Amino acid sequence: MINDFSNGRLDEIKAYATEHNLTGSFNKTFARFETYSAKGCEVNLYSDFAPISLYFEITRDGQFVLNGGFIFHGPFDGYGNGGAPSFSVCIDPEKQPGWSIHT
Repeated sequence: MINDFSNGRLDEIKAYATEHNLTGSFNKTFARFETYSAKGCEVNLYSDFAPISLYFEITRDGQFVLNGGFIFHGPFDGYGNGGAPSFSVCIDPEKQPGWSIHT
């Protein structure tokens, strides 16, 4: 089960993906949550401080499995160079805007 506790942030991110022709990146990355959900895990999504991004927690039978960020990278953060505003590193050599999972 995927629970959206992001207070509308998930819907904003989906709209951004559609508006900027990034649904492929969104869907490919979000599918990882769907995989965990299909295996009986509970995925909780929350707003994150990073723009166009979410924080997530994954549990199974009440036990911790994984947590981290569903982080958007683009020119505003140097495509994940570790600096502000996402403070996350992305090793995608193509430097294309899109989402990645950080744990």
